[in-house]
Amino acid sequence: MSTWRRRRVVETMPGELPERRDHADHAHNAVERLALRRALQALPARQRAVVILRYFEDYSEAETADILNCRVGTVKSHTARALSKLRELMPEIELSEGVTR
Repeated sequence: MSTWRRRRVVETMPGELPERRDHADHAHNAVERLALRRALQALPARQRAVVILRYFEDYSEAETADILNCRVGTVKSHTARALSKLRELMPEIELSEGVTR
């Protein structure tokens, strides 16, 4: 039992330190977030609600339909129209069905 207590864990350092992120990345991310926010505000309220619930809150289509008191088909059509409009407003950001960057 005493041999287990005496055993020490030896820490090893990695051979190379991870690369440091530039502050420019943070600035770019902030600019991108602000642009996305402006684009979302340009959407009609219902489409904006669908996008927020589906992609930011990670609700399913059925859950989103239940929250918004509408049918799943309505959620799908609002999602398609909203993503299409966001692609127009923000061509520099890749938006595909089900995946946002």
